[in-house]
Amino acid sequence: MEFKNIVEERWATKHFDGKKIDEDKIEQIKEMIRLSPSALNLQPWKIKIIADENLKEKLSAASMDQPQIKSCSHLLVFCANSDLEGNADRVINNLKTSGIPEENIQFLKSVLNNFLSMLPGEAGICEAQQNAFIPAITAIYAAKSLGIDSCPMQGFNPAAYSEILELPDTLVPTIIVPLGYAADKPMPKVRFPKEEIFF
Repeated sequence: MEFKNIVEERWATKHFDGKKIDEDKIEQIKEMIRLSPSALNLQPWKIKIIADENLKEKLSAASMDQPQIKSCSHLLVFCANSDLEGNADRVINNLKTSGIPEENIQFLKSVLNNFLSMLPGEAGICEAQQNAFIPAITAIYAAKSLGIDSCPMQGFNPAAYSEILELPDTLVPTIIVPLGYAADKPMPKVRFPKEEIFF
């Protein structure tokens, strides 16, 4: 499917039919998500994939009982990872084992240090959350390319999700994306005209 068609045909599915997605397709989506870009390649996210019905039931109550949570095949919980320094160290170590020239590594290390020095405390969490939207967008288009429907959602209680999923303090649930096969029909895609967007 052409990317233009994927963008045009994707919609926010509100009701899924309950059919399970093949694990092979889930693995393909995971790989496409893994390749998502991020600022300075920090990849400040962790993604919890939930297929367990009991767990989805618990999370539904923390999601305003929206029908997508219980009816989807898999629920992806995109968490911002506030441990930016830890991720920066991992990025540098990965570069060293990938045969990248040392001068390039040292340059990136300097840039990373300067960048992270501007993100103390809450600013670092905000940076991680902004980045976490990127793999979420990748997920919805990756899914559609495989004939799978989705619905990006922010209508949930992050604190309740953290408690239910027993997440460490460094991970902040930021956006959720249920995946499955639509039981509803798309509404007309209503967007602002180009003249109101581009200037």
